[in-house]
Amino acid sequence: MFTSDVFVSTVCALEPLDLSTRPYDCVAAHPAGALAASASLDSFIRVFDVESNSTIATLEAPPSEVWNMQFDPKGTLLAVAGGGSASVKLWDTSSWQLVSTLAVPRPEPTKPSDRSASGKFVLSVAWSPDGKRLACGSMDGTIAVFDVPRSKFLHHLEGHYMPVRSMVYSPVDPRILFTACDDTHVHLYDAEGKSLVGAMSGHVSWVLSIDASPDGAAVATGSSDRTVRLWDVGMRASMQTMTNHTDQVWGVAFRPPGGTGIRAGRLASVSDDKSISLYDYS
Repeated sequence: MFTSDVFVSTVCALEPLDLSTRPYDCVAAHPAGALAASASLDSFIRVFDVESNSTIATLEAPPSEVWNMQFDPKGTLLAVAGGGSASVKLWDTSSWQLVSTLAVPRPEPTKPSDRSASGKFVLSVAWSPDGKRLACGSMDGTIAVFDVPRSKFLHHLEGHYMPVRSMVYSPVDPRILFTACDDTHVHLYDAEGKSLVGAMSGHVSWVLSIDASPDGAAVATGSSDRTVRLWDVGMRASMQTMTNHTDQVWGVAFRPPGGTGIRAGRLASVSDDKSISLYDYS
């Protein structure tokens, strides 16, 4: 468990990262590391071999743009958040065929005026570590949880009131879901018990990205306030703030467990300032 002794040091900042000719909205890495998928707001997804950069498959996900996608833990399915289509599409990675479309319902309105509100806009997806649950974050702040084997909607998680941009399940507890929201807060949910079990605050603007450390003891967040924060999950507190970036931080990622000759405590962040920063933490 991380304590107040947590320390993060910047390893390096890689820049410039020229994104001017790459109109990509999101990228997802296959768990095996050999494949990746990239998407833009034109509803097309390109699956490619990481080493050769050759295209393996081109997927089309009309009628809406692609905002976020993730491979399941076994790498057998690719979940794609469909923006204004109010749905998440699931693609079989052995055949690259569309196998399911999960419609994200609206929660029951709490007052009559809510009945005229616009439909769901799905921004983010997250797989549970056992691959049985899929969480889908929406523009209105609600989160839909699905039983994937049964293609069944289970329930909503509530507590946010602005767009949920990024989510991640705890790698050690398939019940715990961490969420990042435009309301500046990070929430911890019991995704099975439908309850909000904790909240963390510290960012002064939108929280755009979140990831959990391999041991589940910490989460990292990136924000439009240009900072990266490392949070102690047990203490529900921000332990360190990194200010390397000069523009909003759209992605943070911990190094997966395993491998040799590389420090286990490695964190990366990517920003609109066209740089990638790498950090060691201990």
